[in-house]
Amino acid sequence: MTAKPLQEIIVGIKGAGEMASGVAWRLYMANIRRIYMMEVAQPLAVRRLVSFCEAVYDKTQTVEAVTAALVADKAAIHKAWADDRIAVIVDPGWSTLERIRPDVVVDAILAKKNLGTSVAEAPLVVGLGPGFRAGRDAHMVIETNRGHNLGRIITSGSAEPDTGVPGSISGYTRQRVLRGPVDGSFRSKAAIGGLAKKGDVVGHVDRSEVRAEIDGVIRGLIRSGTQVGKGMKIGDIDPRGDTRYCATISEKARAIGGAVLEAVLRAYLKPAVNSNSATGSGRRNTPAESGVDQLTAEIQEGKPRTISRAVDLIESESAESLALIDALGRLVGKAHRIGITGPPGAGKSTFTNQLVKLLRSLGKTVGIVAVDPSSPFSGGALLGDRLRMSDITGDPGVFLRSLATRGNLGGLARKASEVADVLDVSGKQVVIFESAGVGQADIDVMSAADTVVVMTVPDAGDMVQSMKSGIMEIGDIFVVNKADLPGADRMKADIEAVLRMRESGSSWRPAVRTSDARKGTGLAEIHDDIQAHLRYLKKEGLLVQKRQQRAKERIRFLVDEGLTRRFWTKARLEKLQDSIRNAGARISPHNLADKLLSD
Repeated sequence: MTAKPLQEIIVGIKGAGEMASGVAWRLYMANIRRIYMMEVAQPLAVRRLVSFCEAVYDKTQTVEAVTAALVADKAAIHKAWADDRIAVIVDPGWSTLERIRPDVVVDAILAKKNLGTSVAEAPLVVGLGPGFRAGRDAHMVIETNRGHNLGRIITSGSAEPDTGVPGSISGYTRQRVLRGPVDGSFRSKAAIGGLAKKGDVVGHVDRSEVRAEIDGVIRGLIRSGTQVGKGMKIGDIDPRGDTRYCATISEKARAIGGAVLEAVLRAYLKPAVNSNSATGSGRRNTPAESGVDQLTAEIQEGKPRTISRAVDLIESESAESLALIDALGRLVGKAHRIGITGPPGAGKSTFTNQLVKLLRSLGKTVGIVAVDPSSPFSGGALLGDRLRMSDITGDPGVFLRSLATRGNLGGLARKASEVADVLDVSGKQVVIFESAGVGQADIDVMSAADTVVVMTVPDAGDMVQSMKSGIMEIGDIFVVNKADLPGADRMKADIEAVLRMRESGSSWRPAVRTSDARKGTGLAEIHDDIQAHLRYLKKEGLLVQKRQQRAKERIRFLVDEGLTRRFWTKARLEKLQDSIRNAGARISPHNLADKLLSD
């Protein structure tokens, strides 16, 4: 797209409800003011005080000092712009798209499905929430689910599916939403901004009462006289009790609006030429492309030194590392992540070495995150993997990084996953986790993988215990290595017997193979099994689910880690020490913990 002054960009927005209005307000405040919004004849906004669609009823609507006006035709749209107003037109079929021909179309209806939006409607088409696939229905899709990815711009794939659960406010989700008890006409007994107590009648649908389920401020309510259906959202109670929130845009709408603004700037702002380039290549850089942005750009170019620097940064846990992790999180999802685990001595490194050589012969680039036990002297990784994989470490299509356990389990899984994010963004098509083989750490690290290969050797005494400890539960493929040793067939049969007894709701049946990693025998069949598992995950929609679960677990860990760090302030540590000193031998850990938590 050609660069264009912001003042000349025309934006057509489908819908003028709460989220659409947040988008329009954000664009307007960024001096993108040639905006028109297409609405139905009888809008059903709940948060009416912050929805420009109210102009359909009242001719004008002002939200946080920005005014929208109801218009009837193309000439009136231009008149509204001349008056520095957003235009709202009743146009449920979006016919004005042909007459106005906007530069940007935003589908902000939030219907959870695509009602007819197409990439052909404008040079830039943006879809909000589920129902759109980037590249097919829209050029870019904005994530609308609350959480870590809220406001993320998706250029390949779709947004997360609708959860059906309203966003949590002060711990309340479904309880804060008022819904129609029956089909009928709604009549209000309360007003937006009023206080409601649990059990209060705030309105009726025909003769059925609509009661508040919690105490709070009525933040939104549909108009009296509106025909509603049973279960339809008709109101919103805010338990925080602050009436100011009724007339101000929500944090979710601001975040989504900011993402749309970014999408428009990406498309229409011409990047500046880097005149300081030492190469004189004419490479274009945006003014903000510095620091983490520059590092991310170089990671995407696959520069080995930059990848190493990024991994060092992540291990440092500095503030800059958090910004880098956040930037990378918006770009991941292309690499197939394979976990290889099993007891020490199972031949994991040798197997990984042979598997990587096979993948390279197929033209695939590979990143390896090798989790080594720590050196008892330095605390760093022992780097045994580098010795056993020396014949692939010089390959430019392979990047190997060893991480030390340092006695850490859960945190290591997070670091391994974040290092894998770097390799994913750098263009590695396959990322392999090779675990240290130390029990719980295996399970934690393997949670970062899409496909898990569990290795053992004949007559491994630890295997029976592993079957009980959860290793069997995480395996997608099982390999009995060193198959030239006696007992290999018996071990294979034992694993197959255990798998037959295991209850599983999955249609995937893990393969059990024998191999001799030193000679490379059995590798081709195991590679075929890995590819079959990836196809299965994609076909059943489980790959997305796995990655969403992985994100959920990482978020939970980060929240737990953050709460722990915030809780143990210097004052609390001193209080703990004083309490222990004063209690002496009569200390009650549970009692003291309760006192600290209630402080």
